[in-house]
Amino acid sequence: MQKHFIGGVIPGSIIAQDVYGSDGILLIKKGSMFREQYIPRFIDAGVQEIFVEENGSMTPETITTIRKSLNIQDVIHDKTRTHAQNQIKKTMLKFKSVSNTDVQKISQIVEDMIEQLLDKKDFVFALSQLRSVDDYTYQHSVNVGVLSLIIGIDLALEQEQLKQLGMGAILHDIGKIMIPEDIIKKPAKLTNEEFREVKKHTEYGYEILIQTDIPEEAARIALHHHEKFDGTGYSRGLRNTKIPLFARIVAVADVYDAMSNDRVYQKRSAPDKVFREITHLGDKHFDTKIMETFARHINIYPTGTGIVLNSGHRGIVLYQNKLYPESPIVRVFLPKDQDYKRLYFDLDLSLNTKWYIIETF
Repeated sequence: MQKHFIGGVIPGSIIAQDVYGSDGILLIKKGSMFREQYIPRFIDAGVQEIFVEENGSMTPETITTIRKSLNIQDVIHDKTRTHAQNQIKKTMLKFKSVSNTDVQKISQIVEDMIEQLLDKKDFVFALSQLRSVDDYTYQHSVNVGVLSLIIGIDLALEQEQLKQLGMGAILHDIGKIMIPEDIIKKPAKLTNEEFREVKKHTEYGYEILIQTDIPEEAARIALHHHEKFDGTGYSRGLRNTKIPLFARIVAVADVYDAMSNDRVYQKRSAPDKVFREITHLGDKHFDTKIMETFARHINIYPTGTGIVLNSGHRGIVLYQNKLYPESPIVRVFLPKDQDYKRLYFDLDLSLNTKWYIIETF
């Protein structure tokens, strides 16, 4: 950490301490990136010096701070997402007594999601990757709901079909309330016996949902979302189009979100690795048409992804190139042991054949 006069701070430096004006009002928080346009505001507020991180100290932690500061737009409103997570949590904590009132509330949330998604001409799903492992089930349920609706909209499903799909997707794991918590939260690989117990959540979920007013098509998502296109899934071992359409959609969304985020027993995989693994599975585990539809709405390198170039430089993804998804626009950080006048430069990899991404973090 170093103290600098305002005029001598290099744009791109990370602010090391909260900055307050002479009137005691907070101007900018610790961890923010310094921008040249801040200078007049700081001077007007009586600030002459600030503390910044040492030049070039672009550690993974610093990159994480920058990632959080990027304006990554979600495809649904924050209020809707939070409301959905809270409602799912309340519903699942009721154990077996899921009521029609709970279903009605979730139905309204799904209608809000559909309306917000239909307002977007070109939506790409953005995973926050800031979730708590303790709340994984609830946040996972919302993500699967949103992803499934995105696929359903692209497949031109009718409004009522979308509503049924969204409700079943959000409640696809409701049967886990019947599985012992020590198994669900076990921080290690399950035994064969424990895995057999976990697999029962599909049956339990269906039994819970058919006792409510939820449509049969939505309830069957809970029963069949672990079926695989080649017949190797559970709980019925269905193959191909014998698996209900909604369950085929949720199967893709479920696996993608699970692999993309930390779970109790496994760390998340990098976005590009998840993308390639999902698409590689193709018609083995998934309906190819649905998988390809899904792939159109997922970035290989989402905004905020940390990257390593073949040159050895580290950086972070700023924007995507729609025509060249494997060559995004990145911010490349310069090494601290060289006398550069700035800490980074921005590079469009689609216009540069010399540098390319070899690793993500």
